Amino acid sequence: MWVIHPMGWDAFGLPAENAAIDCNEMPDQWTYKNIQQMKDQLQELGCKFDWDREIATCDPEYYRWTQAIFLLLFREGLVYQEEALVNWDPVDQTVLANEQVDINGCSWRSGAQVEKRFLKQWFIKTTRFSKSLLDGLSDPALENWNDIIKIQRHWIGDCVGYRVEMTVEQKCVCSGTDIWTPVSGKLALWMPQPELIHGISFIGVHSGHKFDSSSYRVLKHDRYQLLNIVAVCPISQRQVPIIVCDDLPYSEDVEFYVGIPCISSIDQSLARTCGFDTPKIIEDGKLVNSGNLSDLTLESARQEVTQQLMDIGAGGFQTSVKLRDWLISRQRYWGTPIPFIHCPECGLVPVPEEQLPVELPKISSFPKRGASPLKEAVDWLTCSCPRCGGKAERETDTMDTFVDSSWYFLRFLDPSNSESPFRHDIQDKMMPVDLYIGGKEHADLHLYFARFLQHFLASKGIASHSEPFKRLIMMGMVMGQSYMVKNTGQYISKDQVDFSVDPPVALGTGEPLVVTFEKMSKSKLNGIDPQEILQKYGTDTTRLLMLGNFAPSSQRNWSEDTFPGILNWQKRLWLTVMDFINIRKNTQDSEKVSLSLEGTQEHTQFLWKSRNRYVRSITYVFEYTHQLSVAISFMQGLTSSLRKVPNCLMLSEEFERTLGALIIMLSPLAPHFASELWAGFCSVANSSHINKDLALLEQQWPEVDQEYPLSLKYSVLGKEAREVKVPRKVLDHLTPEAALDLISAAEDFQDYLGERSIIATHLKVLPGLEASVFFKYKVQDISKVKEALKKMNAEKKKQKLEKRLKKELRKAEC
Repeated sequence: MWVIHPMGWDAFGLPAENAAIDCNEMPDQWTYKNIQQMKDQLQELGCKFDWDREIATCDPEYYRWTQAIFLLLFREGLVYQEEALVNWDPVDQTVLANEQVDINGCSWRSGAQVEKRFLKQWFIKTTRFSKSLLDGLSDPALENWNDIIKIQRHWIGDCVGYRVEMTVEQKCVCSGTDIWTPVSGKLALWMPQPELIHGISFIGVHSGHKFDSSSYRVLKHDRYQLLNIVAVCPISQRQVPIIVCDDLPYSEDVEFYVGIPCISSIDQSLARTCGFDTPKIIEDGKLVNSGNLSDLTLESARQEVTQQLMDIGAGGFQTSVKLRDWLISRQRYWGTPIPFIHCPECGLVPVPEEQLPVELPKISSFPKRGASPLKEAVDWLTCSCPRCGGKAERETDTMDTFVDSSWYFLRFLDPSNSESPFRHDIQDKMMPVDLYIGGKEHADLHLYFARFLQHFLASKGIASHSEPFKRLIMMGMVMGQSYMVKNTGQYISKDQVDFSVDPPVALGTGEPLVVTFEKMSKSKLNGIDPQEILQKYGTDTTRLLMLGNFAPSSQRNWSEDTFPGILNWQKRLWLTVMDFINIRKNTQDSEKVSLSLEGTQEHTQFLWKSRNRYVRSITYVFEYTHQLSVAISFMQGLTSSLRKVPNCLMLSEEFERTLGALIIMLSPLAPHFASELWAGFCSVANSSHINKDLALLEQQWPEVDQEYPLSLKYSVLGKEAREVKVPRKVLDHLTPEAALDLISAAEDFQDYLGERSIIATHLKVLPGLEASVFFKYKVQDISKVKEALKKMNAEKKKQKLEKRLKKELRKAEC
């Protein structure tokens, strides 16, 4: 099996730039220094990565291909620039995407209150793939996505409408003649019924919109303001008036209101008041007065209109009412340069691919947060136009770092390729990613953007698979304790806190503090340096402390109060191996404490059951759930089983098999500690079940014995799941028919089925672990099944209520 376990660095972006500024260093120097520091820590932790595939998004050899992909998006009509009302971070002096502003209207990075400004920005038209991305969430190949599917669906929204793009023209008078001149940007309309495009009478915008400007207003009315700009229908070229009006029934999240009088009395009334045309285009369920669409049914006309819009690049694709295109402009230095040139003669010109990468200029001094140094790098800024050769200037905005991280998994497959981002045959063989491990905070943003780019590449035949990730493990946030001065909101570090009083106060001033757990960040001074933990506890203990007690998906408050459980378990396991060595070396002493045959058999059977039960459970965790904290808990349980039996059992083969299995299963989590245990274990072990000639990490993984009973699970709707126990030697080779025979042998099986008759049986076997049976059946009396479901739901509600009451009672007692 070919396994790729790479490592790379998402190294561009505001956090790195601001940290460099605060440290009075150049961003590239600060970034590469920290990359090396983190790499050293990972290696000290014993983490095994394929370092030959190491990449960094700030490396010109990487972002060369980010720029190439960006230009490909541009050629396909998916990149555009227009003025937009944006979120401006006054601290970081840059634009933020909507996704980077929290529910309180604050920046996700600086915490500053975000301002609204109109700026010309770069966008990627992610909405073009809305329906594809939504439908992709139903792909049966996706494993363990669970709540992430809900998050993605909520983010995308229901794609029940279509995008219709219209250009805008402004009326100017020249020598007494009306002239219509283009206005920068397009209107992106959302229409549930795009087939009614010829029935649009007017388009409305809210007050405060970018079109609500003194340069556009010509007539003020009690209810609306008429503007001297019009939208141009991309199919008929008909001009459609634009008005500013807040009284229109805007749908939530829409920027424009589309007035169609033939289906709305409100629109008809307003159109007549304004003196607009009120086209009648529907008659007897068919279109009329609609050019080549006339006499078509609404459904047929919809197909025709959307295809026309797609053909001319004016929308036509399905999308949701709330989804917006991806704003990727950042007014900062430390990011991938946008590969475009502004020429006075030719306008906006893409950089030819043979001139990529457009590298960031070297800068000798770095200003504090403010204007990007790219505007002041004159030698870099000034260039020749690739088309006309005239004097021109480079684009000074850089890309949002999410652009860099939206395709890195493909570069891992072919990191040294100098001819293309990756080879098609390699991605065809290795994609999709089998296991993606990421923070829960990226369940919407990064995952959405990565899925978008993969869907785009697949649509062009560059990628073979639409979905980039097969199986997900989303990690919860590790929170650090923070100390904020209550009166000023300033964060202080732990060494600036006076803990001699309760509650703690600021050292020196005595000011009260707000002490809480928050996401670790440099700005909150609540990060934990891994180096300190490594120096104090060592590599393997640090690994176990990180993995134990909390599920990967759970939020964790980092505290040394949780450490004793792991530390004590390591001590017990070490003592167990030491006792095993001593007993094996001093057999005469152990023989003085003997057990009866019955006692020996009882303890041996106990160990046999414990070993098989925990081997099954731990193996299932490693292979399927990846809840490593649960695996550690099972290992602690197996350690307790070993320490429960009398010491004289250490001479038995079963004790040796159980202890050996435990050390082998521990080795992926704590390889150094387990190797020390293994060396001592092998010095006295003599079982045929281990191969002393092989290193610990090369030992065969423990398996459940053939005679051990495993679970054959089954259930029907409205009933609690049940199981029968089957020896592994039978379960591994079950057929659906044999499984049904085993289940049917239960005395009350027919009562359990109730009013159901089995039509077909489906079987899923996980060899050596468990099996599950799924029935396809028909119901004889549906009313009885409904009654059973009602009772089960009532019982569940009762249990849930009791659980909540107990929890509240415990809180009250505390």
